[in-house]
Amino acid sequence: MVDENEPMQWLKADFSHNRCVTSLRYCQVARFLVALNQKECLAGQRSIKHEVVIVQMNSKVQKIDRPALQGKCGQRLAISVGEKYTPPTDKHNLLLGFRFGTSGERHPHPAIIDLQLKPLNRDQLTEAWWYKGEVTFTKSGPARIAECQEYTVVIVQKETITADGFRVQTCQAYRELINAVRSTKHTRLVKIWNYFDDITSGDNDLEKYRQFSIGRAEAFEDMGLHNDDAPTGTAIGTRNGSGLALIALASNHDFQAVENPRQTSAFHYPRIYGPVSPSFSRGGFVSSESHKLFLISGTAAIVGHESNFPYNTGLQINETFKNLAHLCDAISKSNADDPQFKLDEQSVLRVYLKNPDDYHSVSQIMSKEMKRGDHNVAYLHGAICRKELTVEIDGVKVV
Repeated sequence: MVDENEPMQWLKADFSHNRCVTSLRYCQVARFLVALNQKECLAGQRSIKHEVVIVQMNSKVQKIDRPALQGKCGQRLAISVGEKYTPPTDKHNLLLGFRFGTSGERHPHPAIIDLQLKPLNRDQLTEAWWYKGEVTFTKSGPARIAECQEYTVVIVQKETITADGFRVQTCQAYRELINAVRSTKHTRLVKIWNYFDDITSGDNDLEKYRQFSIGRAEAFEDMGLHNDDAPTGTAIGTRNGSGLALIALASNHDFQAVENPRQTSAFHYPRIYGPVSPSFSRGGFVSSESHKLFLISGTAAIVGHESNFPYNTGLQINETFKNLAHLCDAISKSNADDPQFKLDEQSVLRVYLKNPDDYHSVSQIMSKEMKRGDHNVAYLHGAICRKELTVEIDGVKVV
């Protein structure tokens, strides 16, 4: 029988690190209202945003607590969008940093990649991937490598050359990237971001994106990778003269690739889109003991294999939402042991817009349809891989 007169175990919040520490008193009884997903947890008369689990064993109260907020110290991996690189705690180290809209010299930090994509909702914008644990930095030829216990990040950058040589350049860059990944203990590619200028320049099969797809496929074949090995992917056009940037994420954990039933798998596209189909999966997730990392490939208004509503951003964004909803359902079916997957405020999204003037209308639609503001959303000026497409969304989520 519970004696409610017993002194209680109180929690006090250390808000500087968004974590809870325990203040112990003769604790035999504790009474908490537990709420998940960033709702309040009431501990006595103190209110904190935290997830708390209480287990009573041998007349003692055992407390297990972890932050319920996305990207906080209870998760080894934390991802956030902001103007500066600010770690969740002093134990988190930068594994990967994207810096948008910069020009001139590259950032000296080995984990940071400068991308010529102008932010539309802020003057300065970064996306930071923090890991709670040691991160080491090495090089393999021209490739930069950041490695922690559970992930490897590889960055390869090349100067721009003419479109007729871009196929060879892409193949070489991908071979360097895959070799660098295989030099680490994390060999399963789970995501590759691809950024290069003039993405839709050139006619028919000489279009730069098609040449890129051929070069990537040749590298995959040379390195023994097949459709079943295709990671999630994003390919976006950047400002002229910004070169080729490949950023790969690899893991030593299980990775489940997921396709969208509303869309033809990219690696099964018909010949009208080029002599070689793109090599990426629509989505997927990494499962580790401490978290799950969900990855959404660049998603646009493509149904089957055809582009819907050419050059109409308002209609394309709604079609993109439908594709994302179907992909989220497919991910949930592949991850049946967990709650329904959705792109809520815990997710980190990038919205690429071909026309910067579309920002205000698209952000309003995003806010209404996805019930979220600009928190952890980066609106970026970038070209989509088909000329008639004007908006694309990709994202990540850690739970």
